[in-house]
Amino acid sequence: MKQNVLTYCKYALFGAALFPTLVIAFVMIQLLPWPWRVGIFLPFIVLLLWGVLESLKKLLRKNADKPQPVRQEPVAVEPQLAEPMRQDRLHDLQQSWRTAVRVLKTSHLKKEGDPLHVLPWYLVLGASGSGKTSAVRGARLLSPFAQGQGETTATANCDWHFYDEGIVIDTAGRYAVPLDPGSDHEEWRTFLSLLKKYRRTELINGVILTVSADRLAGGDSQELEDQGRQLRCRMDEMIRFLGINFPAYLLITKCDLISGMSEFCALLPPESLDQPMGLLNQELDREAPRFLDRLSAFVDERLRMLRLLLLHRGSATPPGGRLLLFPDRLRALRPGLDLFMQAAFAENHYQETPLLRGIYLCSARRPTPTQAAVQDRVVAPGGGHVAAAAHGVFIHDFFEKVLPRDRGLWTPSARTLKWRHLSGNLALVCWLLLGTSLCVLLTCAFAKNMTVMREAAVLSVVAPQLQGDVAVDLPALEKMRRAILDLEHENRNWWTPRFGLTRSMEVEQTLKARYCTAYQKHLLAPFDGRMAAPLEALSPAIPDQAFGALVLHLSRRCNLLKARRAGDDLAALSARPLPQYQVLASQPEEWSNPVCGSLYLCYVAWRTDTGELSRELQRLQSLLKRLVQLKGANLTWLIGYVDREQATAAISLQDFWSGSRPLSGEPTVAPSFTRRGRERIASLLEELCAAYPDRGVLERERGEFLRGYREVTFAAWRHFAAQLPKGEQRLIAPGEWQSAAAGMAGEQGPYFSFMRRALSELQPFDTAEPLPAWIAELYRFQALKRGGPAGVASSLSRQASRLAGTIGGLGGKKESLAGSDPGVNLAREYLNAVAQIAPVAKSRASAHRMALQAFSDSGEAGKSPLFLAAETAQRLNRLLAQGQGDDTFARLIYGPISFYGTYIRMETACTLQAQWEQRVLKEVQGSSDAQTLQYLLGKDGPVWKYVGDYANPFIGWSPARGYYPKSALGGSIPFKPEFYSFLAQGGRAKLAAAAGAPKPVYQVTIKGLPTDANAEALKPQGTRLELHCATGPQVIANMNYPVSKPFIWTPETCSDVVLQIEIGDTVLTRRYPGSSGFADFLRDFPAGRHTFHPRNFPHEKEALERMGVRFIKVNYQMSGAGDITSKQAESLPARIPVKIAECWDQGEP
Repeated sequence: MKQNVLTYCKYALFGAALFPTLVIAFVMIQLLPWPWRVGIFLPFIVLLLWGVLESLKKLLRKNADKPQPVRQEPVAVEPQLAEPMRQDRLHDLQQSWRTAVRVLKTSHLKKEGDPLHVLPWYLVLGASGSGKTSAVRGARLLSPFAQGQGETTATANCDWHFYDEGIVIDTAGRYAVPLDPGSDHEEWRTFLSLLKKYRRTELINGVILTVSADRLAGGDSQELEDQGRQLRCRMDEMIRFLGINFPAYLLITKCDLISGMSEFCALLPPESLDQPMGLLNQELDREAPRFLDRLSAFVDERLRMLRLLLLHRGSATPPGGRLLLFPDRLRALRPGLDLFMQAAFAENHYQETPLLRGIYLCSARRPTPTQAAVQDRVVAPGGGHVAAAAHGVFIHDFFEKVLPRDRGLWTPSARTLKWRHLSGNLALVCWLLLGTSLCVLLTCAFAKNMTVMREAAVLSVVAPQLQGDVAVDLPALEKMRRAILDLEHENRNWWTPRFGLTRSMEVEQTLKARYCTAYQKHLLAPFDGRMAAPLEALSPAIPDQAFGALVLHLSRRCNLLKARRAGDDLAALSARPLPQYQVLASQPEEWSNPVCGSLYLCYVAWRTDTGELSRELQRLQSLLKRLVQLKGANLTWLIGYVDREQATAAISLQDFWSGSRPLSGEPTVAPSFTRRGRERIASLLEELCAAYPDRGVLERERGEFLRGYREVTFAAWRHFAAQLPKGEQRLIAPGEWQSAAAGMAGEQGPYFSFMRRALSELQPFDTAEPLPAWIAELYRFQALKRGGPAGVASSLSRQASRLAGTIGGLGGKKESLAGSDPGVNLAREYLNAVAQIAPVAKSRASAHRMALQAFSDSGEAGKSPLFLAAETAQRLNRLLAQGQGDDTFARLIYGPISFYGTYIRMETACTLQAQWEQRVLKEVQGSSDAQTLQYLLGKDGPVWKYVGDYANPFIGWSPARGYYPKSALGGSIPFKPEFYSFLAQGGRAKLAAAAGAPKPVYQVTIKGLPTDANAEALKPQGTRLELHCATGPQVIANMNYPVSKPFIWTPETCSDVVLQIEIGDTVLTRRYPGSSGFADFLRDFPAGRHTFHPRNFPHEKEALERMGVRFIKVNYQMSGAGDITSKQAESLPARIPVKIAECWDQGEP
């Protein structure tokens, strides 16, 4: 009844879980355009899923039921014999099971069902020698088909006893009470695993525990407790491992050893000896002591009654004392039985209590009266066992009747019931969650679909009404495109299954088709129509920028169409470059909007008519082919197009020099000749070749173009390398020069950084073809630098490092490769020499010392770091250039040396200027009269001391040239010409003063004539001539009326001459400075006349041009001037030069 109720409950729960599925099927059939047949199959799909889950559950359970490895305990045998013995015993146990199972499977039991489950199985547990095997054999249970068992011997592992009512498995005594805890326990666990493996439905129907009567009567109490505890442990292991609680029967064996048992059995009828002797626990009472009390009372009462009956029954032989004392002897087993039962069946908090079903007494031997008499004489107080009959007493019906009736008494253990209850509830909850989740998912899918459809409905209602005006249609179509993309995003990003709700997808496709039609009709077709006519009228002289824009537009459209035909979706097409639509000057400005490319992209991606795509592709390829052939398939326009497209990517001097002064016409490397430009050209070529209909023809032109482009690129970089020294002009002195000098010797200097940059930019070219000589030399030099760091950071760039290994093929020669020791040492020597020059940037004194060393006429000049660096650079150039005739590399390695030479000369000039001011100008305090000049230029004067102490290493003198600058460091100290003139004139004056020559005095009569100008100009109204002398100024003022005056001029006492011309409100001034100023004036008026132009008066040039003056003629009539102009008399210099050398334009660094 209980099983039926559980089955009905199971079906009810399954129906409750299946109900949501039926509801979902009914709702979906009503809402979705599905045939009704689909709804019928939904419950079956659920059943299929349930079956799959059950199968998985069984599979997991099967894996869990596999025997688990048992921890091996130490065994008291020799180590070399322990493992083989253990393996042999486990093998024998498995073989025993296989044999028994094979016997059952080959028997007729299979006609009644599963042969392993037709009959109940019982397990016999007990200590060795407890009479297990004798009791089972004495019950006469052998089935006719089983073989004879032979004599009673010790059980090796387990013996199988088959009879008609069940199967008894007699186990070895070491299973119950292990002798070797390690191996015996492992064998016991293996036994249980085999039991669980072969018999799954009913694992075991009962367990029979055996304990001998003599052990209960006279055994040690501690041994009894240990035996009971061991059996309790075995039963607990069975309960835990098998997951069931089974009925346990306690069988007290060897009762024939109890005094009086033989006489008692001899007086009973033979049929009574087959009946069980004991008590069955009908109430399933788990209190072992209480049941033991009932057993004792029941057996004692029955025995006393039988004793009375036997005493009153007439017999030839009166009952003996042993028979009369038999109930008392049996009662004497109670103390030992109490100890045993307390250990084996008492309740505790750690183990599940086994079900004690009954306690029975038996004997495997049926003694005769004669044997009883013999036993009286033989049995010792400790008990002994004499020969008996072939079968036992009180045991047959126990196996035949008691055990079969209790076949279904086993129950799942408490732990198993708890797990089943938990798993059942969990399964029910899972089913309910699954049903609820399906309902929620379906509802969400339906709501999501309806939301998308409502948005699509709104979009359909407000679809743009295009007017054919680009300014209006572009924003309208862009708005529609974005709305469709949002709709597509909603359709693609569902977090729930659609469950067949695809209506929103259909609406999306409809809107895309509308978009494509509107775009093609109102934008694309008019655009292509307006573009076709100008394409027909194009001439080959079209600028590269406009031509490239047209080619690129057609190429990208063709490539998008080809990719769409190949199956690319919107995401893949978006990775491709989009066409630009502002390709003709006649097009409206709105076509420059970036959304035009996105509109066309979506138009191509959303079109489904492959035929229309093919026709458009053929038309565009025809236009592209005609356009490319316009320039004869010449691809040089790519260079101009990239230069205009990437105008800001050009490489200029600013990339290498840190100066802040802009240069007009600054040398650059065009963007098309950079690495980025080359990649851009390769990308454009790839786009064009992919779109061009006749790719073979274009590939040939492409090869020719790339060869020419390679040569032009190398030439552009070579030209830029030659112009690299012009970067010095970007430096504003002296601060930027000093900063540049500090970093010139390092890897970040302009020349070394240019070398690395050039190799990096030119590296992608195919190295299979020979490179120019200077590029190969750069690679060799970089490889030499890799040989070891010196004073300059000599880290090699990765590009140069990779290509340096193939340098022999690059340069065309294999000797003197970059890895040779002489080359490495030479490069290190060069870098060290350049690094030794770098400290000149720290102070001006260092630069002056190095200049003195370089300009020295002694042997010190050869030790100058500049000369050492130059000499090393020359040897390095000879090693790397190998006579190839290209000086580009030589210029680059000489570049830092030349820069330092210029910097040192300029710094030395500043030092000399400062010394001039301290040693000479400081002496005169701004005075420039004749006495001061005579003091400065006299013998041992400050000027000649300055020349001897400071300037002499940098200037020279010869009779033919006079004073001249010495050359070193690639140039000379930039002394001003006034300094050389001052020294030369001062030297002559010093000689004249030493000779004591008389001082000359000259008189010149000057008559002023009218001053004139060009006819259309305003006429000058006056002219003033003034001669400054020690006695006072001498002046003649001509107001365009004849006037005459004599001028007395002495070179030693007279100085400047000033000529002033008044014209309108402007006064023009011409000054002739120094003691020779009057002579210079007379030489400027050789015939008394001189014509001045506006350019002679830069400050008044604009005023003169406003007055229309193109020239002014000043007229004088002079007498006595010939003596002065022809006289070569030596005089003192006119003035002391303030600046004698060209120092920096600004102040001190």
